[in-house]
Amino acid sequence: MYALNVAQFVVLTRARTYAHALAPSDAETIEAMRAHIESRNGFHPIIIQDHTDAIGVVTVHDGPGLPAGELIARAVGLDRAKLDQYHSHFQDADKFLAAGGYRGRQYQVLVDGTYYVNRLFASVELIPKTMIELGMAGVVVSFTGSRGADRSGTEYQHGELVGEGERGVWEWPMLPGKYAFNTFAGQIVKVPTTNFILKWESGQSGSDFDRNLKEISLITRDAFEPSLPLSVVVHIDYRKASKVIQRFGDVQRLVEQTFDPMVSAYFKNTAQTKTLIELLQQRAEIQTIALKDMKEKFSLYNLELQEVLIGTPKSPQGNAQIEQILAQLRDRQIAREQVETYERQEEAAVKERSLREAAAIAKQQTGLTESKIAIDMAENKGLAEVRTQTRQGEAEGAKIRNVAAAEGERIRTIGSANAARIQVEGEATAHAAEAQVAAFGGPEIRLAQEISAQITRAIAEGKLAVVPQVLVGGDGKNANAIEAISAMVLAAGQQFRQRPAAVDAARG
Repeated sequence: MYALNVAQFVVLTRARTYAHALAPSDAETIEAMRAHIESRNGFHPIIIQDHTDAIGVVTVHDGPGLPAGELIARAVGLDRAKLDQYHSHFQDADKFLAAGGYRGRQYQVLVDGTYYVNRLFASVELIPKTMIELGMAGVVVSFTGSRGADRSGTEYQHGELVGEGERGVWEWPMLPGKYAFNTFAGQIVKVPTTNFILKWESGQSGSDFDRNLKEISLITRDAFEPSLPLSVVVHIDYRKASKVIQRFGDVQRLVEQTFDPMVSAYFKNTAQTKTLIELLQQRAEIQTIALKDMKEKFSLYNLELQEVLIGTPKSPQGNAQIEQILAQLRDRQIAREQVETYERQEEAAVKERSLREAAAIAKQQTGLTESKIAIDMAENKGLAEVRTQTRQGEAEGAKIRNVAAAEGERIRTIGSANAARIQVEGEATAHAAEAQVAAFGGPEIRLAQEISAQITRAIAEGKLAVVPQVLVGGDGKNANAIEAISAMVLAAGQQFRQRPAAVDAARG
């Protein structure tokens, strides 16, 4: 309950107007004021509830105008310690003006709560809160604030990065969350920080940024013109998100103005060095090389390339040449698979035979075991007999060697005795012969006697006639054979006696 002089003050409430008209025109002025307040919903407090996910942007209608070049009035009267300037979120107009507040849209916003603001002093516009989804970062481009020092570094030549609250692109982006950001004072560019896919394929989309991409038209070394579908997985480091936005403006422009021409040119150049068959068969190798080469290029744009995925080349509309080549490759593969199947079947047959042999052996295992035991026993018995015979042979051999040695010794002894006997007999015979020769008066006489005796023995044994029945004439000196032979012997002996003298004379 207030005690006010209604001739001096006008009190307007939602139910009625408390005023004393001093002139006929005052009533019209008061009604016009009332209608203006109702248009701004001024008879109700400002209630901002959390479920609306809204914030209130305040526009002040009193005070000095904004300085030249400013679009948003800077925040004032935020220090609770200064009670003469703390306007409690525009609820005390006098303190706001005392704090140096400006007329116009304010940088400071109203968040969840209830506020009693004079709508003739300030109006409030509700806007949505800024939501940074999980896997995104919000790069802030501020339209207000002082000019800050460049934080991008000397190597970065695509613009300046500034600190929070300064005009320009903020160095550090907003992380996932909900923010009461005054979108009249700046812009938030959302940048994906998780891997996102870009598809170069008509009618296919891997993200919000590849809607204008289509297959890459190639010309191979053997003059085929396939279309290559392609997918690329890209990652943007949230710490580099501000540099990416400063360089390209937004991710859509990055994809269309940089990724598309760069990737298309790379695969066009690669296709010119490959035949169509090589392009089909060397897909994995091409992917690996492309990933390595393009990683280096993407890093120059503060981007990280994660994967390059190449699809199957397609024929142009109305051309089936690639499909025919693929059919030929399939036929070759089927033939190779058949050959391998036959080889495996052959191996299976061999295995089956081995299995059957093993089964047959297992079936006869008892007999085989018994026969093996019998063989082992016979072998052991044979070995024992061999060893016994070997020992007996060795003993018999030793005995034979001993007997042979004894027999040899006996024979040598007998031989030596016989040799000694023969020698003695020879020597005796020789002495007897010498004695006989001496007794007969010379060796020739002894020789003639011996020859005569031999002839006589032969005639007697052969019963030969001593006197021939027919006598052939001669000088009549040798009347018979004996005499003739004796004469010949005597003549030979005479020559024998004369020969040594002749020989000696010749040697002399």
